[in-house]
Amino acid sequence: MKRNMLFFAVSVIVTLCLITSTANAQYEADKNYLGPSIGFAFLGSTPDFGASYEYAINMENFGLVGIGGIFRYWGYSDNFFEGQWKYTNVLIGVQGNYHFSVSNNKLDPYAGLVLAYDAGSVSWSGPSGYNYPSPTYGGLWLAAQGGLRYWVSPTVAITGRIGFGTLSYSGLDFGVDFKF
Repeated sequence: MKRNMLFFAVSVIVTLCLITSTANAQYEADKNYLGPSIGFAFLGSTPDFGASYEYAINMENFGLVGIGGIFRYWGYSDNFFEGQWKYTNVLIGVQGNYHFSVSNNKLDPYAGLVLAYDAGSVSWSGPSGYNYPSPTYGGLWLAAQGGLRYWVSPTVAITGRIGFGTLSYSGLDFGVDFKF
């Protein structure tokens, strides 16, 4: 199923890139960028669902920087002998990204950092006679990320982001961002 979802997401992005006409928009200072995303972890088969927000700031003698928030949710379960461990993750954090200046106005490449808290929880469903220690889960999360927006209109962009973080979680996200 994970391959099917990844194939579908890549197909949608390629199709949108091929059918769009010229878009004269790019990442601009003093604008807001908000949008939903779906992600795929490198170490699991469960997708994550989320949203990202950025506010663009033009820092004199440095360039465009985006600061904002990030939200992700994912859950999964592991069968273990006669029962099942269920894991739930709610990631809430802040992000800061440096946006590179490129000559193609349709592209917005960026790199940055995310600092978040994973309000993870784990529960056991199975026979109560077993005395398995509950695994620790969640905690502070730090990640480096890189991404690219492709503008399909002056106010809508499709996005791709790759992140490598702590808590053994790294992933690839696809989404849509709206500029306002």
